[in-house]
Amino acid sequence: MSLVIPEVFADAVNQSMDVSLRVGKLATDYTDMVDDITTCGDTVHFPTIDRISDADTVTKGTALVPDEVNMSDAKAEIKQVGKSVRIYDKDGIQVKGKLKDRLAEQLGQSMAKAVDIDLVMSIRNEAVYKRDVMGGLTANDIDAVMDVFGDQMDNEDFAGILINSQLRRDIVRMDEFTSIEKTYAKSGNGMVKDGVIGYWAGSIPVVMSDNGTAYDDKLLFAAIKKDALGVVWQKQATTEEEREAKLLATDLVANELYATKLVHTDGVSIAEVYRKGETASDEANTDTVGGTENE
Repeated sequence: MSLVIPEVFADAVNQSMDVSLRVGKLATDYTDMVDDITTCGDTVHFPTIDRISDADTVTKGTALVPDEVNMSDAKAEIKQVGKSVRIYDKDGIQVKGKLKDRLAEQLGQSMAKAVDIDLVMSIRNEAVYKRDVMGGLTANDIDAVMDVFGDQMDNEDFAGILINSQLRRDIVRMDEFTSIEKTYAKSGNGMVKDGVIGYWAGSIPVVMSDNGTAYDDKLLFAAIKKDALGVVWQKQATTEEEREAKLLATDLVANELYATKLVHTDGVSIAEVYRKGETASDEANTDTVGGTENE
């Protein structure tokens, strides 16, 4: 007799994974924009359209010269992640009802973490705008992170801000985040719900996740525009049972196929906050844009 109904259990795993995703909630699902996603090989190609030039001044009798629409190739590797749990027959009688729900929840959380970490790696490795910050994070640092977008920083353009949990204490102590005297501070900021600790500038969600956001004595702060970060699901999580008769046990196996990509490298601006020993530099904070330092 089956321990679970695979289709129902898979739905529960997918639901848990959807709830558990933190960074994934700041990414755009590009699955429906990619052709033949169910039949492609080891890579997928995220569709990106190159920016056209500025508008021309119209001269009577002179035709406008059209820009050609070009698409850049943003290629990403498809990854397969999976997890298995073994349930012995002598314990199987207890694995029912809420315990099965708990198993599905943990499997979903495990695979959500893998997706989140891959998305963070894309940000860390490919973001154009980077800034070193020594010690703690300040409101001035956040302003510097946002300023790289120039006049293209409407609140509604941002999917959100991603932070490591150790930066929460810095942000919740900022008057710019919590003071009711600031017209752009939102009531209730500082209270955590589903990983969101509040809203910067009134409406940009600040999402807390430890999945890949602490590395080399640095903590990640990232302002992420909509559609900049992408994920493609080649195969949603599925589950199956494998009977280990000689062990008197049953293995539950879940796996999924997906690809992640920082589709627009200039759509994310990050600060890497050094907590230990200020190892990046003894100089003042600097911005790194395209590999060069700017005062």
